[in-house]
Amino acid sequence: MKSATKKSGDFVKRGWRMAEIILKRKIFRELLKWKSEYAPEYALFLQGARRVGKTTIAEELGRSAYKSFITINFQSTNDTIRDLFVNSLLDLDYFFNVIQLQYGKKLYKRESLIILDEIQLYPLARQALKTLLADGRYDYIETGSLAGIKKRTEKAEILIPSEEYAVEMFPLDFEEFLWAIGDEFTFSIIKSSYENTKPLGKLHKDIFRKFREYMCVGGMPQAVVKYVQTKNFEKVDFAKKEILALYRNDIKIQKEENSVYLGNILDNIPSELSRHEKSRSFRLSHVNKNARYREYSGPLTWLAEAMIISIARNVTDPSPALTLNMDNERFKCYLLDTGLLINLSFGDGSFITNDFYKAILTDRLHINEGMFVENAVAQCLRSSGHKILFYVEYSDKGKPLMEIDFLIRKDKKVVPLEVKSGRELAAKSLRNFKTKFSDKVGLQYVLYDGDIKRDNEVIFLPYYMAAVL
Repeated sequence: MKSATKKSGDFVKRGWRMAEIILKRKIFRELLKWKSEYAPEYALFLQGARRVGKTTIAEELGRSAYKSFITINFQSTNDTIRDLFVNSLLDLDYFFNVIQLQYGKKLYKRESLIILDEIQLYPLARQALKTLLADGRYDYIETGSLAGIKKRTEKAEILIPSEEYAVEMFPLDFEEFLWAIGDEFTFSIIKSSYENTKPLGKLHKDIFRKFREYMCVGGMPQAVVKYVQTKNFEKVDFAKKEILALYRNDIKIQKEENSVYLGNILDNIPSELSRHEKSRSFRLSHVNKNARYREYSGPLTWLAEAMIISIARNVTDPSPALTLNMDNERFKCYLLDTGLLINLSFGDGSFITNDFYKAILTDRLHINEGMFVENAVAQCLRSSGHKILFYVEYSDKGKPLMEIDFLIRKDKKVVPLEVKSGRELAAKSLRNFKTKFSDKVGLQYVLYDGDIKRDNEVIFLPYYMAAVL
């Protein structure tokens, strides 16, 4: 399976449509690349969470780059269509004729796209792609997630095709959010400031306010559209609560993992992120005092593959090949979307008021806001294609001695990042890390609420510059 991730430098002219509002999405460029360089030999597997805009962007490609397209949604399609992917692959003329009749659309050889929506719900259709791609008449996009697919396919003894070009789709990143609110210029200013280590001065306060807006709204298209339409956080809150309710329903009805375990992990993410201990790795004992990693590894994988959460892994021996040395049983959990984390943190059933959101926007919340900032940094890094990794060193008695919030790789060097909230800006862990791994470490970054500045090899960056790392 070929794979690709969305890079922060990509640019796009197309977007995500809803209620007359078009959200420009960088990932559209990746879809065009697949069409020109990999189709028809490879199907595009567009992976992402529910409601992140996969179907909409796939259909936008169908409208703009093909003569016609058909979307087959396996959550709602009928048995006639499902049966085609099992019993009609030996007669593809019949296969395509039935699809055209069922959907009332004509397919044109080498000019039509077939979208297989929510493919994880019907793995037999994914298996059929090997035959459909060999036929070569049309192009194919699969949308969905990998959640539960492995167990489902193993149980049914299904063969997964290797002819897939996999692309991950994330919620809107900070630059896309700025585009959505009509700001086409700020992100280039942020990049220039970062590249030249030049303070932003009076601009910093305005950009920081916009980043706080992004944290509150999040990057789920429905929430962003509602914010653009109304500027009313209570309306945005309703959209986000609806998405979380959908996720909870998906958790409840899936049959691959223990749904109670899945729900417990999700519900405990805010409390685990808000803990004040130096090491805030996720403790399964807080979910269940008798919990063991082997029991929860499946549910954790399901949530990650559903792209509801990001799992950060502890790197035991940092090197430019960061993923070679990982302690899988010591991990952190972040929500893939920070706007949803706010709702999950205060989801008592009522709607969060505008005044509550205004308190976040103006730094008057008086709670451990650090967890929202840390989650937003994780979201920025993941959207830019980084793995979410961290480093913790312990004494012989199990006491944490040194913790680095995030590790990324730049120019063949390990770059440690610390996220600071409040007035405490000491970079002791960064300097200790540099001393211990001096030959492997490049620059060190502190992300905080102030303007950009440099102290020898430690660079202090405003939180929003996580989006350009």
